Amino acid sequence: MRSVFIPLTFAVMLFFLLRGPVRRLVSWHVPRLLASAIVLVASIGTLAVATVELAAPAAAWAQRLPEAVQVLEAKSRTLRLPLEQVSRGVQLVRRIADADVADKVPRVAVVQPGALQGVVEGAAAFTSQVALTIVCAFFLLLDGDGLLERINRLAPAFTGARRASTLVGQVGRRMSQYLLTVTAVNLGLGTLVALSFFLLGMPNPVLWGGLAAVLTYVPYLGPAIGLTLVVLASFVTFPTGSAAIVPPLVYFALASLEGNVVTPLVLGHSFRISPLVVFVWLSLWVWLWSVPGAILAVPMLMLIKIVCQENLGLAGLGYLLGGEPRGLKRA
Repeated sequence: MRSVFIPLTFAVMLFFLLRGPVRRLVSWHVPRLLASAIVLVASIGTLAVATVELAAPAAAWAQRLPEAVQVLEAKSRTLRLPLEQVSRGVQLVRRIADADVADKVPRVAVVQPGALQGVVEGAAAFTSQVALTIVCAFFLLLDGDGLLERINRLAPAFTGARRASTLVGQVGRRMSQYLLTVTAVNLGLGTLVALSFFLLGMPNPVLWGGLAAVLTYVPYLGPAIGLTLVVLASFVTFPTGSAAIVPPLVYFALASLEGNVVTPLVLGHSFRISPLVVFVWLSLWVWLWSVPGAILAVPMLMLIKIVCQENLGLAGLGYLLGGEPRGLKRA
C-alpha cells in the first residue's frame, strides 16, 4: 500500500504547510476553491521551476561523479597507503574463495528487463504518485477544515469544558507552525550555503544551496549525504587539497550550526524530540518507504508528539518522546 500511503502522507503535510496561506486568502473574501487553487498552483509551480532550473547542473555533476571519486582517491592516496596492503590481502583471499566455490556451484543466467522499460515504468509510477499527492492536497485544502469540524462535532467532550475541537485546532496550528518554521530555516541554510560557495568559487552554488535545503529535512542522514557530495565536487573542482577542503568545512560548519543551535533555538523546547527516538523512527521509515520515508519520518513523529502534548491522556507518551508535554506536571 506504499503507493497509496506515501502520496496521502505527503498530501497531509502539504495541507498543514499551506493551510495558513489558504485561510488568510479566505479571510480576504477570496472563495476557498480559488484560494486553494492559487496557493497550491503557486507552490507546485515554484518547486517545478526550481527543479527544472537545477536539473541540468545536477545531471552534469552526476556524470562527473566517477571522475570525482578517482580524483579524490588520487589526492588522498598518501593517506590510504597503509590500508591498501590490507585491502589487497583481503581481495586475494576473496578471489581464492570465489574460485574454489565457482567450481562447485552451478551458475544460472538471469535475463534482466531492458533499461528503457525500467525507466518508463519508474517514471510512470512517480508521475502517478505526484498527481495523487497534488489532487489529495487540493481536496484537503478545500475541505480539510470542514472535515475536522465535522469530526469535532462527533467527538465527545474531555477535560471538563474543553472539547475535541480545541485539541484539533491546536494540533493543526502547531503542526503548521512547525512545518513553516523548519522550511524557513532550511531555506535560510540553503541561501547561506549558496552564498558561501559563490564566494569560494564553487561551481553551481545555487544547486548546492538547494541540495542543502532539501537534505536538511532528513536529520543525520541528509547532512551526511550533502557533505559527501560536496567533498567529491570540491576535490574535482579545486587543484590543491588545501583549497578543496574549504567548501566541505564551510558546509559542515553551517549544517552543524543549523542542527545544534538555530533549529533548537527557533523551535523551542516544545518541539524537541529525543535524538534516540528520532534515529530509531527514521531507520524504521527508511526501511519501509526508502527516500520518501526519510523525508516524512520526522514530520510524522512531530505530529504524534503534538497530539500527545495536547491530549492529557497521552501526556506520558509525549514525555517519552522528549520534552515536557503540556498538562503533565512533575511530582
